[in-house]
Amino acid sequence: MATSSGVYSTSAHRFSSVFRYWGLHPDAIVAVIGSLGTVGDLFGHGCAAIFGSNPTLHDALTNTRTDGYGALFREGTAALLNSMTDSKYPFTTKQVKSSFAGAITSDGSAAAQADIFKQANEGKF
Repeated sequence: MATSSGVYSTSAHRFSSVFRYWGLHPDAIVAVIGSLGTVGDLFGHGCAAIFGSNPTLHDALTNTRTDGYGALFREGTAALLNSMTDSKYPFTTKQVKSSFAGAITSDGSAAAQADIFKQANEGKF
């Protein structure tokens, strides 16, 4: 949702699947970063390799993988966008990027970090 200053805020959209907000509003992604961006550009190309391609942020948010990596891509991408738009978000953009990159070492690590991001995205952290 655009604020009166034109900045997008998800604070009013914290619900159990906040990544869906961003996935349903690609225009909001463009407003925040200037394009749909790619996982490789924003998290690093090593992170994108886990996905098997270099998906746009929209694709990462709407992926249907059921493993820990799929959850990390959804929740981590939402966390990145939230960190860029919400000054009260519990992680900085740098922390989100670092945590995301550190979690791609295994499916279990990815799932654990995705859960942390999910809690933050839902305002429960």
